[in-house]
Amino acid sequence: MSITAIGILVVIFGLLIASFYKPIFGVLGYLTIYVIYNPDIWWGIYLQQYLPRPSFVAVIILLLSSLLHLSKLNWQITRREIELYLFLAIIWLVSVFFGVGIEEGNWIYLEKMTKLFVFIFLFIRVVASVGHYKYVVWTLVLCACFLAFQAHTVSYGRFAGGRLDSLGGIDFRESNGFAAFMAMVITLLGTRMLTISWWGKPFVLGGIVLVLNALIMTQSRAVFFAILLATPFAFLYAPKERRKYIHICIVLGIILFLILANVKFFERMKTIETEVKSSISDAQDKMLTRVDFWRASLDIFSDHPLGIGIKNFEKVVPHYDRRNIGMDAHNTYVLCYSEIGILGITLFIIIIVEGWLQLIRIRRMAMNTQYEKDINLHVYALRIIFIIYLFGYMMTHSVLYTELLWILLSMPICLENATKKLLDAKTSPANIRTSKHSFLLWKRATIQSTESKSP
Repeated sequence: MSITAIGILVVIFGLLIASFYKPIFGVLGYLTIYVIYNPDIWWGIYLQQYLPRPSFVAVIILLLSSLLHLSKLNWQITRREIELYLFLAIIWLVSVFFGVGIEEGNWIYLEKMTKLFVFIFLFIRVVASVGHYKYVVWTLVLCACFLAFQAHTVSYGRFAGGRLDSLGGIDFRESNGFAAFMAMVITLLGTRMLTISWWGKPFVLGGIVLVLNALIMTQSRAVFFAILLATPFAFLYAPKERRKYIHICIVLGIILFLILANVKFFERMKTIETEVKSSISDAQDKMLTRVDFWRASLDIFSDHPLGIGIKNFEKVVPHYDRRNIGMDAHNTYVLCYSEIGILGITLFIIIIVEGWLQLIRIRRMAMNTQYEKDINLHVYALRIIFIIYLFGYMMTHSVLYTELLWILLSMPICLENATKKLLDAKTSPANIRTSKHSFLLWKRATIQSTESKSP
């Protein structure tokens, strides 16, 4: 067994075992498995050998460790959190009772989404402090750096048409999913660059270069377009206390991007009006665009307003467009109203809008406090990532059933809970007494000093 495989096994098993001491380690262990585990890569064979169904086992261990630490977890359930669980209930309701049929593949995705929302329930309970939230951020960053390093060492077989492909966890094996995750991590690293000490900045900068280069290797048009959308927002809505430094970092980031990107990358970006080719058995190849998929989806929605059920779009769409042999919807929102129906798309939009409003509320909560600068950076990073995903990547790809999307949508809940805990601790009776005592000591010392100086 190689040193790399041993190191990965030690890290993952170490985090899962440590979760019985503190559940946050179980969260980090699950995220590590989710991001980096790939059974088709050479070291993934060893993990599969010693830990069958790694993510499922990680959720079970996290659940057990949470039960051991019930009194230490945050059991307050907010309206936003209830909306997430209602969405899962609608998926089950539509798929089982109103869909066009349910087969083995549908059950697999129902199981996956159920496991995911069990993790999210525990995720929100455990990640209830700013410190734990930062652990999550750094875990995602370190896992991304590991994958980015792998991207520079894998064989040519990991490239499809010259594009980096089939690397990372199940939701990152496709180039665009991997690129979107890299864009997310670059945003997190960029904001951490402003708070980390000077000795750590070279390491963060090195991580940005490594991850950015891996993103460029994917040649993802969707994510490139998403970054183009997010950059003006990042420039205009930078926190005022660090605006100058953020503007400098954005400009330097653009220069670095232009240095790393090659001619082939820009040639691919020119073809951003993607066309997807499909063929049918008894006819000449015909060109299908995403617009054709979306037109067919409207007919599906008209006939099935309550939805056709999870992972049934590819099975149903050939009946509405004979040119389409059963391809994905290529749009998360289109997939949502097609498969989960009117209830699903309505709730999904509510979850997204309320997530954005929650980030604004968190920023206002921290206003004029000693934690304002730090909390604002977390909010700023999440808002940029929301734009990259919600208005860029998700507009051209179907990611409704990817775990990272729902983890991302639940992160504002964790950050708000952590911010409330931070502010409540500041205004707790013990802290108020301490502050009052310090003020009285200062006042007494001032009076004594004045009296000693008087004639």
